[in-house]
Amino acid sequence: MLERTFCMIKPDGVARGLVDGIKQRIEKSGLKIVKSRDLTVSEEQARKLYAVHKEKPFYSGLVKLITSGPSHAIEIEGENAVSRLRKLMGATDPRQADPGTIRGDYKEDNIYTADGTMKNVIHGSDCTENAKHEAAIFF
Repeated sequence: MLERTFCMIKPDGVARGLVDGIKQRIEKSGLKIVKSRDLTVSEEQARKLYAVHKEKPFYSGLVKLITSGPSHAIEIEGENAVSRLRKLMGATDPRQADPGTIRGDYKEDNIYTADGTMKNVIHGSDCTENAKHEAAIFF
């Protein structure tokens, strides 16, 4: 099924110069990038993006990390785009991400910020409904 999904290369990935390499991996996998842009996420946008985590203890750290510097937003299209991108990204915890995945290959030795928030290079939507909601925040 043809789908659209959303991902964002987070400030830790942008600061390390990973944008072009990650975009190449997405396209090499057969997914099509239909929109992309550089931005610095505002606190309001971050709160909308992570609204599903609002009641969780790591919520404020997520907001702080995603607003800490430039990010790169990407909207992607392809057959089963959501599941394919999530497989390409790898496990949320980079220490558990398989080699060959974005998070597995680009993990840092120290994956935590000073406040204990996990750095994992990329955010990706977990379903088409959330992809539509998240893309609308940034495009």
